[in-house]
Amino acid sequence: MLLNLEPGLIFWTIVTFLLLLVVLRMVAWKPLLTMLDEREQRINDALAAADRAREESERQAESNKEALEQAQAEARAAISEGREVAERVAQEVKERAEADAAQMLEQARRTIQQEKDQAVQELRGEVADLAILATRQILDEQIDENRSRQIVDDVISRLPDSPN
Repeated sequence: MLLNLEPGLIFWTIVTFLLLLVVLRMVAWKPLLTMLDEREQRINDALAAADRAREESERQAESNKEALEQAQAEARAAISEGREVAERVAQEVKERAEADAAQMLEQARRTIQQEKDQAVQELRGEVADLAILATRQILDEQIDENRSRQIVDDVISRLPDSPN
């Protein structure tokens, strides 16, 4: 019974539905379309803003990456320069120490040579004095001291300068 189709009821249902569509079109259709258009526009705006934010984020990330790479390059350069300076300073200190050691060695050689020369001179003087004394005692004669010193100095000057 419920599924009985009555033509009058069908007619009035269709007319009521069409009237409802006309009323809805006049009253609610435009506001609904406007609301849907506005919502679509807000969604599109939000998507565009998200795209712009993503692009800005990517640009910022790229900028940060470049800044980081530059900072790392500067740090590497600073470390390299510091290493070079340290090596240069170490080399200079080493060269200065070697030069000082060579200078000290040369000074020691000169001092030794001077002391040797002085000792040889003193020894010659003592040998000359002993030779004069021995000669006087041997000859038991009085020779003028200046003459005897001259004779001894001549003999000593014939001696080699430095023994090997």
